[in-house]
Amino acid sequence: MNHKTRLGPIAIFLAVVVMVITTMALLTLATTNADRTMALRFASVTQTRYQLEADGEHFISEACEAYSGGSAYVPGGNAKATDKGLAFYEELNGYSITVEISTPDAEGNYELLEWKLSKLWDSHDPVNDIWQGF
Repeated sequence: MNHKTRLGPIAIFLAVVVMVITTMALLTLATTNADRTMALRFASVTQTRYQLEADGEHFISEACEAYSGGSAYVPGGNAKATDKGLAFYEELNGYSITVEISTPDAEGNYELLEWKLSKLWDSHDPVNDIWQGF
């Protein structure tokens, strides 16, 4: 009995399987790296935004404490007096916050006139190159 084992089709099949698995592994690695990069960017943006919002809350807290104590709030740093009340502006890592509150009424209540968190536009920002249009 003479059996001939043909390895040609099996070898081709195994070579294709190895190439497919290698390609899938490389795609997984590239996707994982891209996800990590985006997660780090998102964490940085979130930290910046939370810091700006905390600074805005701190401004309002200081103004309320001064007004409730019967003394006038003396603006300094990023705060300034306006014709409507007090305003606060701060920039951090390309983001800015603007907060404005009214002068308190006779009961000590004030109105929040503006709370705006925004990103400053930059023409060299890599995000602007994502979509070029048709």
